[in-house]
Amino acid sequence: MQTRIPARFQPTEGDSLSDMLKKYFERVRFRKNKRQADISRDAWLDDSYVSRLISGERSNPSRDALILLGAWGLELAVHELDELLIQAEYKPLVLPASLR
Repeated sequence: MQTRIPARFQPTEGDSLSDMLKKYFERVRFRKNKRQADISRDAWLDDSYVSRLISGERSNPSRDALILLGAWGLELAVHELDELLIQAEYKPLVLPASLR
């Protein structure tokens, strides 16, 4: 049985990068019961850096940091990671349509 994710964890149009990160972060924590430390470790990023990104204290993360956080830490689908990259004004991942 799949758990329905509350709407408050879904990104909406007009969200800032910080808002999107916070919603993705909470969604993964809700769905997979992962702690911030686990997300940071899985993404190979420092826990304090991830904390500052999520809280909005740190803005403008590098594309590489967003890819690590999104793909490994938050376990986002490719289209969700692309949304995050585009929101941060980076180019989306370049993948064949068959892999999307």
